[in-house]
Amino acid sequence: MAEIRIENKSNERILYADILRTFTIYAVLIIHICGVRWYSTIGTSEWYVLNTFMTMFRWCIPVFFMLSGIIILDPKYNLTFKKLYTKTLPRLIIALIFWAIVYRTLSPIVSMLLQVKEVTSDDWKKIYLDILFGTPWHHLWFMYAIISIYILSPLIRVFTANAEKKHYIYFLILYLIFGAVIPKIDAAYNLHISFGINELYSYTGYFIAGYFFSKYDLTSIQKKSLYTAGICIMIWMLSWSTYTAVTEHTLSTHYFENISPLTMIVAYAVFVFAKNFINSNTGIQKLKNNKYITLLANCSLGIYLVHDLFNVLLSLLNINTGTFPAIISVPILALFVYLCSLSVVLIIKKIPVLNKWII
Repeated sequence: MAEIRIENKSNERILYADILRTFTIYAVLIIHICGVRWYSTIGTSEWYVLNTFMTMFRWCIPVFFMLSGIIILDPKYNLTFKKLYTKTLPRLIIALIFWAIVYRTLSPIVSMLLQVKEVTSDDWKKIYLDILFGTPWHHLWFMYAIISIYILSPLIRVFTANAEKKHYIYFLILYLIFGAVIPKIDAAYNLHISFGINELYSYTGYFIAGYFFSKYDLTSIQKKSLYTAGICIMIWMLSWSTYTAVTEHTLSTHYFENISPLTMIVAYAVFVFAKNFINSNTGIQKLKNNKYITLLANCSLGIYLVHDLFNVLLSLLNINTGTFPAIISVPILALFVYLCSLSVVLIIKKIPVLNKWII
C-alpha cells in the first residue's frame, strides 16, 4: 500500500500483489468500522459479529507492510538515494503533513458541531503541535512507520540483495522470537526480561518477510502447515477473545496486536495463500495488467489516507454497525467508505500538483 506509485519498467504488474493490496485496504476499512462499537457492545449479538470480523482480519496491516517490501526490496527496483530523498520520501512526508492538518482541523470542528466541548486557542495550538510531537490522527501512525522503513530501505536492500535463503529464514526466526514472542511474554506476565533485540521489534521484519515470500516458494507440506496454523490461530483468537470478553466483561487486545506471534503467522499464511492461489489460477491470471485492478491497487494509499473522513461523516449521521444487523452493516458500511474514498482519490488524481503529492 505504501508505495505511492509502483513503477515497473517492463510494464508488468504483480497480479497477486495488486489483488491482495485491494482486498487488504477493504479489510482495514472493516476493522475500522467494527472498532467504533467493538468496545461498547460486549456480550450483545452485535458484538459477536464485530468480534468475528475483528479477529478474521487482524492480518491486514502486517500484510500492507509485506506488500511494500515486494517492490522496494526487489533489486530490479531502481531506488537511488536521489530518488528516495527527492521523490519517494517527500511524497510520503507531504501527504502525511497534508492529511494531518486536514484531520486535526476537522477534529475540533466536529467537537463543536456535536457540542462535545468548547475549543479554545490553546486547544488549537496543541492540535497542530501534535503533528510534530504526536500522532496527529489515529490511522496516520502507518505513515510514520512506513517513512521510517523507507529511510532504512537502502541498508535493508544491501541485505536482501546478498542474502541467501538460509539468511532470510534465520532473520525471520529471530524476528518471530525477539520481535514478537519475547516482547509479548514480557508484557503479558510483567517479567522484565533483560535479554532482547529491541531493533527487531518493528515493522521492518514484515517488510523483509514480504520480499522473502515473494521470492521463494514454499513446499507443499510447508504451505499446508502454514495454512493450518493460520486457521487454527484465527479460531483460537476468536474463541479466546470471546471467552475473556464474556467472563471478564472486558476486551483483551494483547493477542490482536500487529506485531505479535499469532498475528504474524496468520499474516504470513494469508500472503502465501493469496500468492499461490492467484498465481496458479489461469482464469485469474488473465486479469494481469488489467487497468481496473491496477487502478484500484494504485489508489490504495490514497483510500487509506482519505477513508476516515467518511468514518467521521457516518459518526455525525449516527450511522454505525448498530443501525441495522451487523452481519450486513459491516460489509456494506465498509464498501460505502471504500467507494466514497475511491471517488475522492480519483478526483484528486485529476488535479495537477495535488495528484503527485497528497495521495
